[in-house]
Amino acid sequence: MRPTRLDWLLLATLVVPTWEKIRWETSAVSLTITNIIASIFIAVFILDRLRRRDPQLPTASVALLGFMLAFAAVYLAGYFDLRDRDALAFWVKGIVTWSVHFAFLVCATAHVVRRGRALFLRCIWAFVAGMIVNCVYGAVQLALQVGAGVNLDTLVVGPLTAGQGKQGGLGVFGQVGGEKTVYRINALTGDPNHLGVMLCVPLFLVFAWYLRDRRARRWAVAALVLMLAVQTLTLSRSAALGDVVGLLVLLPGLRGHLPSARRMAIGAGIVVAAALAVYTSSHFVQTVVSARTQLSGSGVLTHLQFYQLVPPALNPNPLFGMGFNTFAVFYEFLTGRTDYGPHSSWIATLVETGVVGFTLYLGYFVWLLGNALRTRLAADPDIGRFGWGLAAALTGTAAANLFYLTMTLEYFFVVALLAVAGAALFAPEPAPVARTASVGSLA
Repeated sequence: MRPTRLDWLLLATLVVPTWEKIRWETSAVSLTITNIIASIFIAVFILDRLRRRDPQLPTASVALLGFMLAFAAVYLAGYFDLRDRDALAFWVKGIVTWSVHFAFLVCATAHVVRRGRALFLRCIWAFVAGMIVNCVYGAVQLALQVGAGVNLDTLVVGPLTAGQGKQGGLGVFGQVGGEKTVYRINALTGDPNHLGVMLCVPLFLVFAWYLRDRRARRWAVAALVLMLAVQTLTLSRSAALGDVVGLLVLLPGLRGHLPSARRMAIGAGIVVAAALAVYTSSHFVQTVVSARTQLSGSGVLTHLQFYQLVPPALNPNPLFGMGFNTFAVFYEFLTGRTDYGPHSSWIATLVETGVVGFTLYLGYFVWLLGNALRTRLAADPDIGRFGWGLAAALTGTAAANLFYLTMTLEYFFVVALLAVAGAALFAPEPAPVARTASVGSLA
């Protein structure tokens, strides 16, 4: 199947959703590269359907459209709870961005379902490729900063965005001994925690796919090692939580695909021994590990503090919340910033959209997870492995978002696309329920 113009637009959109630094800021709106390409895709998709006089949508897209309308109703209801002009500005900005990406999700799902297996697989690899580019950028970013004191963002992001993108460079965690700076890779995302949690998705997708045929897919090991190394260097505890939860979900799908117990024990022993050797021989590593594993630090307290402030935030508007995308306005007294997001997607959903919005979102997430679980039952074994990977990625991301926020970002619409389109294309049809004729019908 030769890719069409729409295919290329779709694949381009799936490559870039984690490249958050590539953006153009104006007084009214912040345009990311994903916003622009997704908007072009939607326009071309609609024009193509009008030209063909083809209004039909698959059931999966109709279901997504239903969710979109339900979310829109909740967000519009929240308009009446806005407090001031600042809240209104954030609300409008959030609604516009969300509308573009959910409309993209509806249209992209319809296009992938119509085009079939080949495009679905290309969508997976386009997203993974975009994340690998992000990881390579992050590795070079760290090497240049540590080795030569060069901020790669000023060399790449600056020229690409005419100076309007994010050029802050690596995240800085702190210093050891007052001299050695501890950097955190953020690559093209702009936030090390964003990058760490985002990597849960391609890690589980590629890992599940690789295990089905380890000999023929040895090249995947290099991609997995690169992504895991970069994720580790983000120093993100939320990402680590996502990995652990995702692996627990993936465990049933690992049966028959793992190396022998002896090989795994030897491999684990080598990794543990190497880690202990590095830890015991480096004061720098010991200090960083200690700082990231303690539970009484300021970072942990900040997360817990946000959870404690949920009841007073809901008190005036428990049903529909304070207004979509207005968290920063309400919590400015705590953060001192007008652009600060919550440390949890679940907190954001509950506070901004109330009990009604939170319940709706929870139902939407469960539906996405159900689609991923149905995809793992596909007759095609490779697709089934991707289904397992998607289920692990969704669950791990949800767990990581208890303490950080990525499920509202652009890349999560790609995860939703893969789950919904995968189920629509490959999930087995439910067995028909046998009917027993009644006595009266036999008379």
